[in-house]
Amino acid sequence: MRRLTIILSITAMSLLVFGSASSRAAMKLGLEDESVFVSGNPMVSPLEGYLMLKDLGVKTMRVLITQASVQSGSSFDFASYQNTIAAAKSNGITVQLVLIGKYPRPNYTSWAKFAQAAGTAFKGQVASYSIWNEPNLNAWIKGSNKGAIYRKLYTTGYKAIRKGDQSGHILMGETAPFISRSPGIAPLKFLRQLACVDNNYRPLRGKRCPALRSNGYAHHPYDLDRAPRRSNRGADSATIGTLSNLTRALRKLRGRLKGTGSLYLTEFGYASQGPHAISQSKRAAYIKQAYSIARRTHGVKELVQYLLINSNGDKFPTGLLTPTAQQTPAYAALKAANW
Repeated sequence: MRRLTIILSITAMSLLVFGSASSRAAMKLGLEDESVFVSGNPMVSPLEGYLMLKDLGVKTMRVLITQASVQSGSSFDFASYQNTIAAAKSNGITVQLVLIGKYPRPNYTSWAKFAQAAGTAFKGQVASYSIWNEPNLNAWIKGSNKGAIYRKLYTTGYKAIRKGDQSGHILMGETAPFISRSPGIAPLKFLRQLACVDNNYRPLRGKRCPALRSNGYAHHPYDLDRAPRRSNRGADSATIGTLSNLTRALRKLRGRLKGTGSLYLTEFGYASQGPHAISQSKRAAYIKQAYSIARRTHGVKELVQYLLINSNGDKFPTGLLTPTAQQTPAYAALKAANW
């Protein structure tokens, strides 16, 4: 009996260790910094950047493409982004794209052409396509019913991408966490508009809203001013400290927004300069806390650090390196949390 008890105890401990490791492995760390990996940064070369990604344990790279950046007349030139994707692949990094048409007042016809061209150009080369960026903010979509506008953008973009890439994963959302300083609507109100439900998540009468399909929901859980565990911007907001607001809403809407059980946190970080600057020691501590929260939250597949290096004049100076390319304590904290 004693031998059986010992064997069972060892087995249980092994399962706990394996389960913990599996949980950690389930969430990937990503990074976004087009200045280093697309356009070129004078302080950090792409080669140096990839060495740092390897050091941090980064597996994915987020790259944002606006229609204006690739369109000339009626044609699109994706060469610089295709080069970035090839370089990332050779360094063991998968790329996820964010496609944005003309904003903040979208043109659905030109958006469809752009989205289809992107799907054709990147077929089989990327991990996923996200449709639009922070559509709940006025900076990206003008209009009172942003959810309805985004529904049309999403369905148009989804069909267009599928014409070029029939098997690529497509994410919806890319929502901002709250609206205290950026005009727009809170992310959960946006979700209710998108799904055509009222404040109690009941279907609106007289609204024809077919279910939307996706391969996951993308969200930016920033709170630049508060510690992760104390971050709460209200019931309709979704910061790193209130991810449960978002996951609970998505569960209620799973019949209308299909595939959103997988959650991708595709922009995150804390500022080291500017009006929302906090001390380097706080940045390091907050990043460690935030990573832990994200990893423990059911359904979270990824957390993306926004910026590798800060540049003078950045609106969101959340990079892990100073403008002179010196590593900050946040770099070491993120590396330790991920490994």
